[in-house]
Amino acid sequence: MLYAKNYSLYDYNNINDFNLVKEYLDYNSSYKSETSIITYKSSLKIFYKFFTSLLKENNANVKDCLAKSIDRKTIEYFINYQIQNKLSEDVVITRVAAVKDYLKYLAKNKVITKQKFFDVFDDLKMPKRKIKSQICIKSNEAMRLIEILKKQKDTFVNRRNILTVLLMSNTGIRRKEIALINPNAINFENNTIMIYKTKGSKPRIIGFSECVKSIMINYLKDREYILKKYNKKSDNLLIKTNGDNLLVNSISDALFKYEKKYNFKITCHSLRRGFATDMAENKTDIYLLSKIMGHESINTTVSRYIQVLSGAIKEAMNNHPLSKLQSSFAKEKMQDTVNKDELICTINLLSQEINRLSKMLEKKA
Repeated sequence: MLYAKNYSLYDYNNINDFNLVKEYLDYNSSYKSETSIITYKSSLKIFYKFFTSLLKENNANVKDCLAKSIDRKTIEYFINYQIQNKLSEDVVITRVAAVKDYLKYLAKNKVITKQKFFDVFDDLKMPKRKIKSQICIKSNEAMRLIEILKKQKDTFVNRRNILTVLLMSNTGIRRKEIALINPNAINFENNTIMIYKTKGSKPRIIGFSECVKSIMINYLKDREYILKKYNKKSDNLLIKTNGDNLLVNSISDALFKYEKKYNFKITCHSLRRGFATDMAENKTDIYLLSKIMGHESINTTVSRYIQVLSGAIKEAMNNHPLSKLQSSFAKEKMQDTVNKDELICTINLLSQEINRLSKMLEKKA
């Protein structure tokens, strides 16, 4: 088995499959985020380095480093290698998922057979993700931070950050999505925003409350003043004090500073998780919540928020027609049992009365 010292750096650009990898990344770039593409590229680069080293270790020709020669054992060795080098379960799962998606693309384009893909990944044993304790900032806790911020110096940055925290807590919007909000996509008549997960992706509509509306209107006035002052244009809702677009990482950085300054543990995703918790606890339909959160599958919503959704799921199942029918059967059965018990009791009483009367007649005779 390979160890870190044997992990030779291989020139990614010289692998025989370079054009296939490039085509795969180009294909994904049309509908995947830039972050996802970087992750895929990095994962495939690491995999091909490993694959090449594995071939060298077995005295095989490096030219045989082709996708079509990847088999199940190659992937299993790749998984074990990373585990031996104490990489986290999340990293291993992410890298293998990238390789799997790449081979799926090759199978779709008949570079490898679908049977080959199936043979490699069917029932493949993967490390299990460790359940981490996750921060959950519900609306009442988010408001506590906002009240702290309102007492600070009244600046454009402070007003912008108050809007950011409030909007994320009130809508469950992602960090990337809030960075891409176009002011023209905000409808103040029905309090909705058309948002995009990434540029070019399908939009979805989210709603916001009246308290967000008033703060947003005031912020837009400040934003317009700054853009005019520096003679700049922007399609993004959130901007810097010089009129440039606010970077995605700057949103996280601001929350990190608040965590240090006010001893208030908070992240962008903790606000999103808090929103989902608030909605679930208020008995929001799971399917609707999935759409609001922007999940492609309802399974994603359930798997990520299973603890807070367990009550809602149970109630939803209880309201299912079959559950009601079963409940009706149970009630009828219970009623039948009650009626049967009453009948037996009556028969016993009649039997006792007949015996009493029989004894009285015997005495008179």
